[in-house]
Amino acid sequence: MVKVAADKPAGLRLRSLWLAMAEKGDSPLSLLLAGEARPAPHRHYPDGDVYDSLHHSQFYCHVHRAGEIGHLHLFQRSKGMPAGLTPLVPSDEDNAPCHLVAVGFGPGGDAVELFTTNRWVTGEAWYAAAAVKAMLPGWRMAATGRLAPVAAWVEALVAFYRPAIEQLIDQRDAAVAVWRHGRCRGDPLNDGDLEVTSHRAIDPVADLAALEG
Repeated sequence: MVKVAADKPAGLRLRSLWLAMAEKGDSPLSLLLAGEARPAPHRHYPDGDVYDSLHHSQFYCHVHRAGEIGHLHLFQRSKGMPAGLTPLVPSDEDNAPCHLVAVGFGPGGDAVELFTTNRWVTGEAWYAAAAVKAMLPGWRMAATGRLAPVAAWVEALVAFYRPAIEQLIDQRDAAVAVWRHGRCRGDPLNDGDLEVTSHRAIDPVADLAALEG
């Protein structure tokens, strides 16, 4: 059984970053929205996304599912990947992105879920699970200004939940395989009926307490 989280230092950093934001009346979501009460459907927050040009990592927040608060999509661009990784389905885009995981927010602006998506959702270069998991240990994210604490929080969240994310990525590939062999006549990666390929609820406070316990 894969643990939900295993990196206690990252968990402590995650909690510290959250508390520092909360002391100022902020949360990762509120900083991303920059004063808007709720995200407008399909719009990226912030405009132009958050992109780390040193590590070629990227994320943005948006909303498009009924009843949701908002979620982040996290990416690794090809120029920041470990050497030797080749996509199963390449993209025509230069420095093409690979989607790592999505992070869903709860009403308080903290993370409450992790999930993976099908290729058509983000138009990514599609890598096998083993390659995507190889990107996680070196995933770094930095930003300046208002979004600096959000970028640090996202980086800590990925480190803290790496075992759970790895499991979700494996489940992603398993879901696509099931779809290919049992429910889809065409390309399962472009089948609009398969959107979320794996999902897990999380509670950072409780998960860190369980790790410490």
